[in-house]
Amino acid sequence: MEQPSPEFQQALSEWLEREVGIDRPRRVVRAGEDEVLVSKFEAGFAAQLHRLLDDLPEIFDEACVLEGYARMSRELPADTPRVDAWHAAMHDALRAAGERLGLEDSRLAEVRVGIDSVRAVLEACIWSQPRVGDDYTARSGEVEAYRDGLTALQDQRDIFTRYYGDFEGVPVRNHCPGAAFARRMLAHGWTAITGTPTPT
Repeated sequence: MEQPSPEFQQALSEWLEREVGIDRPRRVVRAGEDEVLVSKFEAGFAAQLHRLLDDLPEIFDEACVLEGYARMSRELPADTPRVDAWHAAMHDALRAAGERLGLEDSRLAEVRVGIDSVRAVLEACIWSQPRVGDDYTARSGEVEAYRDGLTALQDQRDIFTRYYGDFEGVPVRNHCPGAAFARRMLAHGWTAITGTPTPT
C-alpha cells in the first residue's frame, strides 16, 4: 500500500488513540503488508536531521567520542558513574559543534534528545554502574544485555523504534528518524565506557 487512503489513516489514528493512548496525529510514512510505519514528525524532517547529523563528527566519530570520554573522565570526580561521564562528554561535544557550525539551540535540541535516549539504553545495559575511578570489566550479564539489543535489531524490532501493536494484523511501529545514528552512538558509548569492542 503505497498511498494509504484517508479512510485507512483515519481508522489507524482512531486505533492509536483507543488502543495505545496516542492522541497526537501520526503521519503514515509507509504502509504495506508487513509493516505500518508512522511518525510524529512532518515530511522532510528526517532528511533535515540526517544532514545535521552528518555535520557532527564530534558526536559520531569513534575516535572523537573516545577522546572526549577520556578527557571528561579525567576532569570529573572519581566517583562519577561512567555513563554520566559519557553523557557529559557527548553534550560538551554537541555544544562545541554547535558553536563551530553556528547552530541555533533549537537544532541542537534535536540531537540532545538522541543522546539522552542512548544514555537510558547504556544505563540499562551497564547496570553495575561502574565509576570513572573504578577498575572495571564489563560483566557477562551486561554483555548479554547489549547482545539482547542487537538480537532485537536483527529481528527488526529496533530498540529505538517503538512497537505499538498490530493494526488489522499488521505491526505498527513509530519511526525514529535518527535510529541509525543512535545505534552508532550506542556502540561508541559502549566502547568508551567499557574499554572493549561492542559485543557481537
